[in-house]
Amino acid sequence: MVMRGVKLNSIKEMKRNFSVDELMYNFCSGELEIWLRKIGESSVANKVSGIPHNASSLQKLYKVFGLNPVHTEEEIRRLFRS
Repeated sequence: MVMRGVKLNSIKEMKRNFSVDELMYNFCSGELEIWLRKIGESSVANKVSGIPHNASSLQKLYKVFGLNPVHTEEEIRRLFRS
């Protein structure tokens, strides 16, 4: 999976290159779940697969990935760069 032009190999890399638009696109297309299984994150993939595609999807994705919805994309990227 690619986010912000970077090929991702882990959830930590996803957080370092976080983009709400790309997260939602990858979720809606099913690519997020496939990628999670490919990198060995089956338990996270199972949680993602249980999220309904509706207005609360983003909030639930933030919870699955341990992200604070108050933070901006840049703040999330900054938090996981170190």
